[in-house]
Amino acid sequence: MFPVNFSNATLGSDLDLFSSHSWSTLYVLVVRVYLTQGFCVLGMVTSVMCTATFLRQGITDTVNVGLLGLALSDLFSLVTLSWLNVCYEPSFDSLDLPFIPLDVAYLTAGWPHVFFTRITTWITVYITLERCFCIAAPMKVKAVFTPRRTVMYIVGVYLVMLASVFPIYYTARFANKFVPQKNITLLGIVFISDRNDIETVSFHINNILPLTAFILIIVGTAILARKLQQISKWRLKTVALNKSEEMLSRDTKIVKMIVSISTIFILCYLPGTIVFIWMMLDPELRIDGQHSYLFEAAFATLFLLEALNSSVSIFVYLGTSTKFRQTFWISFSCKLEV
Repeated sequence: MFPVNFSNATLGSDLDLFSSHSWSTLYVLVVRVYLTQGFCVLGMVTSVMCTATFLRQGITDTVNVGLLGLALSDLFSLVTLSWLNVCYEPSFDSLDLPFIPLDVAYLTAGWPHVFFTRITTWITVYITLERCFCIAAPMKVKAVFTPRRTVMYIVGVYLVMLASVFPIYYTARFANKFVPQKNITLLGIVFISDRNDIETVSFHINNILPLTAFILIIVGTAILARKLQQISKWRLKTVALNKSEEMLSRDTKIVKMIVSISTIFILCYLPGTIVFIWMMLDPELRIDGQHSYLFEAAFATLFLLEALNSSVSIFVYLGTSTKFRQTFWISFSCKLEV
């Protein structure tokens, strides 16, 4: 997700910002409440399955540690996105709730979702670059990339991403607010006076970070695919045929899995990168801008793609990793042993 600059937006009761664009309203509701929520449920189930499978395999392997971290960040990003979709649903807002759904979602769903998608992004960077290094310098990879260092990297990513969203939580506070439309006081959020200055800086940081990661993933995936092709040709020429086939079978399956994950990530997050650049060039592409209806439709699509990206990883693992497939079926097989 590419975060929203809510500097001048009024939360909680602004679903009519684009009421004159009924097609956009309908599109956003269908995509967010039904399609995206469906993928969220699917993704949460598959992420739990992936987590259980990687834990059963053990975390002594660098690749497994990275993929386990990826499964967990996917799981939490989907949980927060699911809660955001619930808060967006008009029927939920019509309930007798003690809080303003979109206000509460801003701090409990929106930005937490940003936090976990950022973590997913940078773990994907690590996994991709680790495989690049493995192909380029196979004799040194185990000395450089260890399970311990992988865990330290993931912890470091969590801390950096936490620091990047901290200013948002500093500027926003939960407080009781009067809602004229309902003539009642409900729990919402209020902002400090110098919010705009702080959010401007945070907005740029939270968009530059994923853009940088996106570029690294593209470059790493391209290098990985190219190196794999070169190494495969070299091995076929210099190693005995049976041994070469065994080595290629083991190495290429891992690389194909990482390339598949990275490619799916690139395809799902490329539209978000385009929207981010568009937002930088067009100040009116905001929730409170002249193109608010386009903004809502664009982000509904981005949320759908993010949910899709986090939901399909298990199918990549099952299709490319024999070890994962065997452990998965042992863990979740419904067959009874007699």
